[in-house]
Amino acid sequence: MTRASREYQERRDRERADRHERIGRQTPPANRLHHGVMGGPVGVAMPVPKSKPYRDAALLAMAKDRPCLMLVPGMCSHRTDTTVAAHSNFSAHGGKAKGRRADDCFSVWACEACHIRWLDQPIGHNGPTKAQKESAFMAAHSRQVMAWRVISTDPSEPERFRRAARRALEHLNASMPPKEWPNL
Repeated sequence: MTRASREYQERRDRERADRHERIGRQTPPANRLHHGVMGGPVGVAMPVPKSKPYRDAALLAMAKDRPCLMLVPGMCSHRTDTTVAAHSNFSAHGGKAKGRRADDCFSVWACEACHIRWLDQPIGHNGPTKAQKESAFMAAHSRQVMAWRVISTDPSEPERFRRAARRALEHLNASMPPKEWPNL
């Protein structure tokens, strides 16, 4: 290291220490500046690593030949042969983040018309607003949770679907209410 660069580094370290002293934070040693969480400097907030996504193939397969739960007025085809599990696109559910799809428990059964031609359309350009999409998805997700509750206890459903529905409900913290709760 040249003398000029060493002096520059020392001056930066002094300025950093003065700045941290003013705000009451301890200055990390210079040799630890590049060994923080996720490779960033110690004491500097860095992005939290992505959580492991919740995936369940049986939950997605369950959507085949089921009724559409999106039920977008004027758009829904009500065709069960096109029904798929449509994932949430909202950041609160982990959807549409960089390279990240929402967890499978944040999906709803949707026909091709509601899913492709409405939910996955860009906002604006005579399409639905973000608020409209979020409202329709959340209403559909409430119906989806109710459907999973029925499936989880229905002996006529395949066992793998019953287990998948129970896992999704547990992941959502939406398991069946106790029998003593009235009318739920």
